[in-house]
Amino acid sequence: MSDMMIDRLVEELTPVKPLKNRDGLALTLAIAAILAAVVAMLAGIRGDILMGMPHPMFFLRGGALLLLGVSSSYAVIAMSQPAVGNSFKGWIWALFAALLFPATAAVMAMLAAPDNMAILVPRYGVECLAISMLVGSGIAAAQVFWLRRGAPVALERAGWLVGMSSGALGAAAYSLHCPFNSIFYIGLWYSLAVALCAILGRLVVPRLIRW
Repeated sequence: MSDMMIDRLVEELTPVKPLKNRDGLALTLAIAAILAAVVAMLAGIRGDILMGMPHPMFFLRGGALLLLGVSSSYAVIAMSQPAVGNSFKGWIWALFAALLFPATAAVMAMLAAPDNMAILVPRYGVECLAISMLVGSGIAAAQVFWLRRGAPVALERAGWLVGMSSGALGAAAYSLHCPFNSIFYIGLWYSLAVALCAILGRLVVPRLIRW
C-alpha cells in the first residue's frame, strides 16, 4: 500500500525550473530602470546633466545609492535559495559606505551656521521622500514576487533587505531629477527615504513571503 501511495505522489509531481540569481537581479534592475525613466520623463532631469556637466556630488550620491541598492538586491534575490542567500554579506560594506553621507552631514551640521542648512526645508525634502519611496515600492514588489517563487527562511532579514535595497534604488532614480547637492539635504532626506523603506519592508514583507 505504501509503495502505491508513493508512486501516486510521484506521478503528481511536476518539474520546477530552478531559480537563477542573475535572472532575479536582472528583473529588479529592469524595473528600477523603467521607473527611473518614468521619473525622468515626468519630473525632468537635472539641469547639469542636460548640459553634460554633472556636479561631482551627483556621482557620489548616485554611486553610493546604486552600490547599496544593487548589493542588497543581490542579497535579497539570493535568499530565495537559502543555502546561497545566507552567505552573501557584501551589502554590509555597501551600507557602511552609504552611511558616510548622514555621518558627514551630522558632523558638518555641528559646525555650520544655521543659514547654511536652510535647504533642509520640508517643502523640497517631502517630495524627495515621497517619490523615492513610491519608486521603491514598485521595486520591492518585483523582489517580493521573486522571493515568493523561492524558499526564503530568514523572513525578517529579507524584509529589512527588500526595504533597504528598494529604498536605495528608488532614491537613486529620484536623484536624476533632484537639483540639490547639499550634504545636509542628502544626509537627511535620502537617508530617511532608505531608512523608512527598510522599516516598512521589515513590517510588511515577511507576511507576504511566509510559506
